[in-house]
Amino acid sequence: MKSLLRLITIGSFSLALVGVALLLVSDGIHHLQMTPDHAKIGAIPLILIGLSYFSFQLMGRLRGWELAKGLLIGFAFVLWGSEQLMNPCPMVTVMDSMVITVFVVDLAFIIRGHLKRKDKELP
Repeated sequence: MKSLLRLITIGSFSLALVGVALLLVSDGIHHLQMTPDHAKIGAIPLILIGLSYFSFQLMGRLRGWELAKGLLIGFAFVLWGSEQLMNPCPMVTVMDSMVITVFVVDLAFIIRGHLKRKDKELP
């Protein structure tokens, strides 16, 4: 199972980087003008990096809350990319709100954790 997760992690990671390169090339070809294809091209790397991070979390030794946070971040990227492929509708609004919630809560916990450190050294 671990080797399959590793393959998914590396494959998705690599394809996400290729997707970003394609997005940047497309942006250059279109002189940075927003095109209908921009969101669709950008969705693929978001979904792939979310999948990569999700499978990476499952490979690790994290348990409990730490694993849940990692899985939520991966899932948020998959949702973010997926909503880019959909037409505006109430479901997209729900998905967008979920993504924003996960990102804000995750960063809030990171900030809180650093502020609670006894040595007061910030990252």
